[in-house]
Amino acid sequence: MRWMKPTRTKKLPKGADWHFELKYDGHRALLSSKNGNIYLYSKGGHLLHEKFPEIIATFEHYFPRNMTCELDGEIVLFENEGRADFYALQRRQRLRSRESIQEAVKERKACFLAFDALTLYEENLRTLPWKKRKESLTTLFQQYELPLSPTPFAEPRIQLLPSEDNVERILKKNNMYRGEGIVAKRTNAPHEYGRTENSLKWKTPFSLACLVTGFDPSNDYFDLSIFDDKGNVLPIGKCAHGFSQDEKVALVAMIKKNGNWDDKKQRYTIAPSIAVEVTYTTRKNSELREARFSRFLFDLPREECNVQRLQVTELRFPDTVSITNPDKPLWETSTVKKIDFLRYVRHIVPTVLPYLKYRPLTVIRYPHGMFGEAFFQKECPEYAPEFVQTAAVEDKRYILVQNTETLLWLANQLAIEWHIPFSRYNTDYVDEIVFDLDPPDATYFDLAIEGSLSLKELCDSFDLASYVKFSGNKGLQVYIPLPENTYTWSDTALVTETFGAFLTSRHPSLFTLERMKKKRGKKLYIDVPQHRKGKTIIAPYSLRGNATPLVACPLYWEEVNDTLDRTMFTMEHVMERLVYKGCPFASMRAVDNKKEMDALIEMIKEKKV
Repeated sequence: MRWMKPTRTKKLPKGADWHFELKYDGHRALLSSKNGNIYLYSKGGHLLHEKFPEIIATFEHYFPRNMTCELDGEIVLFENEGRADFYALQRRQRLRSRESIQEAVKERKACFLAFDALTLYEENLRTLPWKKRKESLTTLFQQYELPLSPTPFAEPRIQLLPSEDNVERILKKNNMYRGEGIVAKRTNAPHEYGRTENSLKWKTPFSLACLVTGFDPSNDYFDLSIFDDKGNVLPIGKCAHGFSQDEKVALVAMIKKNGNWDDKKQRYTIAPSIAVEVTYTTRKNSELREARFSRFLFDLPREECNVQRLQVTELRFPDTVSITNPDKPLWETSTVKKIDFLRYVRHIVPTVLPYLKYRPLTVIRYPHGMFGEAFFQKECPEYAPEFVQTAAVEDKRYILVQNTETLLWLANQLAIEWHIPFSRYNTDYVDEIVFDLDPPDATYFDLAIEGSLSLKELCDSFDLASYVKFSGNKGLQVYIPLPENTYTWSDTALVTETFGAFLTSRHPSLFTLERMKKKRGKKLYIDVPQHRKGKTIIAPYSLRGNATPLVACPLYWEEVNDTLDRTMFTMEHVMERLVYKGCPFASMRAVDNKKEMDALIEMIKEKKV
């Protein structure tokens, strides 16, 4: 196999003759079909189609059996839409038995991201400009209704990797996804074999201060270490590349002069005293992958080469957002520190941003964690950075979370709870109906389960698509999505009041509309008045400032049964379920519900409900 390989660059090119793609940390592959046979080749020319049957099955289902093609792309296991999990893919590729591969497919499906078409319908496209090849590839995917952008949980496991002609937009995407980098492609270039200047890779590796603690003269690798929480030396890998000849000679001389030779291991060791900066792509446990020397850090105190700096590095915060006091404990009943909260927010940015955009935000800030007083913040403070956008609503200027930086800045301010209205700031219409189901306390969570299922049954009877979310506290919340700019608050009030009255009448021992808590008894309160203009609800994926740090997490309806455990929705669990299960609200954006809602409102007005 002969491949076109991008050249590493330290600066992205500019100009109309360049387009840009996100770079994924996967395995380069060629997907080929000829004479009814489908092949998946690795960069080394090895056949992979038995290891990734879900990719082959997609080809067989969506493309004509007699189609001839060669598609260049990347095999990935998604961490999010713009980032791949290299180590998980590596484990997957090592599987041998058909049974173990099938189990892996069930757990987490791989995907082939196509970014170039070399042959289509027996026509050799290699001599055509890249732009023409990309257009042909896009047309192919449109024709056979395959995803036109990376979509981790879509059924087809062959998807298009789109390009951007705007470098600022692709940089923002790479930042949001914590991406590995960007590939720049010259639009008028043909497909070439070997390393080429017409394709450039610009990587965004992690950068870490660490200590040199050894040298192996047999392979010229230097040992790297940091200090752990207890001050012990923690090995983090090896490094052999990135040095100039003078830098390498100087470093070896320092080690030989100040270190010791180990006859048994045939290598030099030295006390952790030489601080250097290295870059790396990913980390597995304590081992840095593709560590590369960047520079000496002679003025940095060696104590600062520690595991806390490693944790902060891997958050990959934008340069415009500072991280302060990462070791601050936040909960009395948990070991959660501020760094854990920041890590959670950093990971969920791509998922949560669509639910926050254009919504005037109210936050509850906990500057001392659960150890001190909290306060509501509605108005944007004067000291907010320039990237924070705002919207005037009545007499207040609210924060709008329109970008990654704003959410991360709020997180560093320990804005732990995020509350949003039911409509966007720039419209008088309602975006969704939400029923808040509130049991007497957490021990009555089963009432919320029973009540939400009754509410879903009612929605189903009118063919209304509905969604459900754990509140992060003691109850559940049921969403009915609405088409944009269609329904007024008067329209939705008809529905919420009718549904509330119907449910309390049909299930009087379960539901109550009583506002006063002491009069509700042991019933489930359905909070109809909460769905009003000016009111807010906890945002999807917001943490809650309660005794136990739980997340307001969207659920799949099949999860809502008597086995549902509210205490499982910790930050770690929610991050993991997003990788393996995706977001249950993802499909909500495409739901219309207009025909069904129109019919329901008409029935209510005619008093037929």
